[in-house]
Amino acid sequence: MYSLKRHLWLAFILMAVLLALIVTLLLRQQQLNRDFAAIAGHSGQMIFRFATVRELITSGLIAGSREKLEQAIPELEKLHTDISRFEEDPSVPPQLSVALIGRIDMAAVVISLRKMLNGGERSDGGVQLQEQLRAVADQLLRYDRIVVGQARAAIVTLQKTIIGIMGLGISLASFGLVYLYRRTLVPLVRMTEQLRDPEDQEADVIPPASACRELAELAEAIGQRRQRGRQQDSDAGDAAMALLAETVNETTNQLNGIMNYAQLLSDTAEELDLPREHREMLHKIIEGGTRIAGTWGKITS
Repeated sequence: MYSLKRHLWLAFILMAVLLALIVTLLLRQQQLNRDFAAIAGHSGQMIFRFATVRELITSGLIAGSREKLEQAIPELEKLHTDISRFEEDPSVPPQLSVALIGRIDMAAVVISLRKMLNGGERSDGGVQLQEQLRAVADQLLRYDRIVVGQARAAIVTLQKTIIGIMGLGISLASFGLVYLYRRTLVPLVRMTEQLRDPEDQEADVIPPASACRELAELAEAIGQRRQRGRQQDSDAGDAAMALLAETVNETTNQLNGIMNYAQLLSDTAEELDLPREHREMLHKIIEGGTRIAGTWGKITS
């Protein structure tokens, strides 16, 4: 026989664990949102900075301005340093670092630009430099799309997990309520019907076989209370009968004395020359006392 208290404690602990797990996953989701927002922001800044440097180089090539090309070199070196640091950032997921490492060759762009400034063929170097800049831009845009896709996939997966855990908790709670209804409420209703049945007032309350241990103990306590009540009623009845018998006995003795005195007067009526009316009164007293004594004898028998 199962214990309702133990099952309630188990249900409470299970629901507490599920809630704690859901809260942990929600906190993890917030952390992922912050991390991917930071990564996406950094990626957007790199794309913007590279676009600015690319525009500067393009305008320098078109205008034949050596000064603009030289201004682009420190910006490219800074951008290369930022990309290297970004690759080593522990907050960046490994799959994103793999997608970035070795794909963005900013150093090659700097080398090509320096060669062109140091007397290389301006036309051929410019074409090669533009191709390198286009390749870097494509890689940065591709990396940005990967960041957005990974963020969306990670958050959606985590949300599915949270929804699954919540569904599991709701299912467990539903099954628990159905179980409690069948093993607790239904037996309790049946026991209440037994107590309300006027034909079974003297019968013991029998809990169903599916009832929990607490209901069985309740039925036993009700039975013990009924037994004590019946015992008290029996003791009170015996005491009342004893008092009644004692009262009848004393009254009968006094009545016998009256009847004996009336019989004595009746026997000596002729000697005492009592009137006829007095004799009839004595006779009625004797008959009435005899009837009362018989009635009291039936009560105490």
